[in-house]
Amino acid sequence: MEIYQQNQYNQGIGKNKLLSSTAGVGSIITTRIGFYILVSDVNKWKFLQKINSKIGLIKQRVSQEIDIYKQALLEIEYNGIQNIDDQRFIKFIRLEKKLDNLVCLIGIPQMSLNEVFNTPNWKNHPIYKALVKNNVQNQFTSSDFMIMGTHFPKWFKNDEGILKTISKWRNDWNSNGNNTNYFSPPRDVKSPIKNFRNEEIKKKYKDSEGVEHSVTLYKILKQTNLILICPNGHLSDIPWENYIEWKYRKDNFELRKEDKGLYLLQGSNPCCSNNDRVLRWTESKTKSEGYASIFIECLSCEKKVNLDGINNLQPLCIGEKPWEIGDREQSAPRGTCERTNSCRKCNSAHSQEHMQVALVTANNVYYANVFSSLYIPLHLAENKSQELLDALMILDERYNTRNRSTPVTKEEYWNKKIENDFDEFISDNNLPISIDKDIFMNQLKDEFLNLFLEKSRDKHEEYRWQEYSCFSRNSEINGLGNNKGLRFKDVNLSKDLIEFFKKIQQVEELKVTNVQFDFTRVKPKERIVVKGEVKESSNGQNIFSINTQQLFTLPANETLGEGLFFEFSNEKIEKWIFDNLQNLEKRFEKYLKLAPDPNSQGLSSKMKIYNNRYKQFLIHSFSHMMMRELEFSCGYPTPSLKERLYISVSPDMNMSGVLIYTAEGSEGSMGGLVSQGEPEKILEIIKKGLERCVSCSSDPLCWESEGQGIFDLNLCACFSCSLVAETACEEMNLGLDRRVLVDEEFGFFKDLIC
Repeated sequence: MEIYQQNQYNQGIGKNKLLSSTAGVGSIITTRIGFYILVSDVNKWKFLQKINSKIGLIKQRVSQEIDIYKQALLEIEYNGIQNIDDQRFIKFIRLEKKLDNLVCLIGIPQMSLNEVFNTPNWKNHPIYKALVKNNVQNQFTSSDFMIMGTHFPKWFKNDEGILKTISKWRNDWNSNGNNTNYFSPPRDVKSPIKNFRNEEIKKKYKDSEGVEHSVTLYKILKQTNLILICPNGHLSDIPWENYIEWKYRKDNFELRKEDKGLYLLQGSNPCCSNNDRVLRWTESKTKSEGYASIFIECLSCEKKVNLDGINNLQPLCIGEKPWEIGDREQSAPRGTCERTNSCRKCNSAHSQEHMQVALVTANNVYYANVFSSLYIPLHLAENKSQELLDALMILDERYNTRNRSTPVTKEEYWNKKIENDFDEFISDNNLPISIDKDIFMNQLKDEFLNLFLEKSRDKHEEYRWQEYSCFSRNSEINGLGNNKGLRFKDVNLSKDLIEFFKKIQQVEELKVTNVQFDFTRVKPKERIVVKGEVKESSNGQNIFSINTQQLFTLPANETLGEGLFFEFSNEKIEKWIFDNLQNLEKRFEKYLKLAPDPNSQGLSSKMKIYNNRYKQFLIHSFSHMMMRELEFSCGYPTPSLKERLYISVSPDMNMSGVLIYTAEGSEGSMGGLVSQGEPEKILEIIKKGLERCVSCSSDPLCWESEGQGIFDLNLCACFSCSLVAETACEEMNLGLDRRVLVDEEFGFFKDLIC
């Protein structure tokens, strides 16, 4: 459809993609009419602005954290927004992102667009109906629940090649007396569309309210597609007037051959001093010479250069963050940008990161760091009663409030304020106690005095351990009351499976919540664990722009589904390794003999293999075998499934399991996957999957492979036999080997397929 006014200038995109690797905050989306839109930070999303503001008011008048949370939920519901209840996840995000005041997570609204007007069907929308019910519909419009964005790159050209920033094109539009509302998409006010009589063409149309409009049609501008990206996530436009001067001087040998435009973004001079300079972009029709056939010239100073060698441009990053541009801001906010993992002695003069040129559609322009959480009720995750958790939260809050004036130790606070007045503490806070009071007091004391003792250096592993322990400790959860959102039960295993698995469970109901933490560019942010120490490969950019103390809520996506959980027998794994150690050492020697090079690519995946050793290949390969077999048994294609690996050799958090569940956007709550876990089916599925692993259409090349896939991290595993959709795999299809499952000499399941 044609776009005639600003409120039609919308782009439909699934809400699940907004917290994914392709379309989160800071990503550049290509619209269907050919423009590039940069997704704004979450504090520009109006629905989140309003909820965050209202929670701030609640915090001013309410002191107890539990009461703040309850009132925040009421406010969210009152405004027609979905609350995502995952207290375990909120607690984790506070620690991980240092968001001490985070109260809740809210769901991203689903705003489908009307195909005729390209605007939401607002009057029939569930959010609008909820607002009407609460008589606050006049306080909101449909745009309040849509995601904000801004044009990027900011440079546009017309049919004659005149190149200007969008702000200058808009000024031209406004200076001719036109309504800004009709400037979207960006148009050239000096190029009206005319018919053969040389008359300007006017178009009549009805908007979504049924009102008829008559507008003059103008030619639409074209957006440039080259930008500068930084490994730390910063983003800059190429200052073309500066580029002309730099390239002109370099072509005339006024600069060194190896000069890469170090100061193009800072301290560099434009091509001329004329503030009203006009640039023109011209291209050869054949484009046979690549960038050498594209020219930029300044019509004021008549300097003309081509784009040959532009990919070698590496200016120092000035920390620009254009996704934080507000409605009235003309220039992008800036932040600091320092090199990561670099030698300061060698780079003391230039400690900033170097940027590089990229096409807006290139894969390396955006890498989102998204964290997913499986919903586990807090009392099950921490293996504590709900009444103990409530008392602990209140006690901790009172202690922190007391400590703001005159700090005291926890022991002093407990002895002076709680132990002697425990009955008063219970009654003042209306805490119900179902066990003996003295026993409860001792439990609370132990938890309070040890609350901040670090149990693990790797908080991510500890978070997975909570999920794994919930499945491992419990044989059944009925999903009622506080456990709503999680329901599973053990499968009665046959004699053939008991040898290999401690348990298999049918997960009849589960919830997975996704939140974007930050993002990088150039290369993904890797989280590396070396001897228990956690390191990150780069500094990501946050998805929010306000002070962390003023951020009370974050957007999230929640998906419902079902799954199958497999817990391997650790005794069987240990015996298998002991019996086949010589074969396993020989097969995996290149991965396990020496620690990976700290400067190598793919270090995160290499370290997981190095740390978890044979168990990583075994469980990950089994997971892929099961996902591929489930395609045949219940019709789920692998893009509709996901794996959640629980693998660790840590003595205090030894994990050997995998959860295979239905993924976001799939029809995953119909029981199709759970039904495959019935005792009479699961053995047959596993056996058939293992039998398919014995042969591959690429054998014998695949079977005898000594390394394939990215960084050669796969052995006997290829697209024909083991790899699944990238969205289904947690480890980028790396660390796989089907021979570890079925090899006649050392295969873990070799006795099951005899």
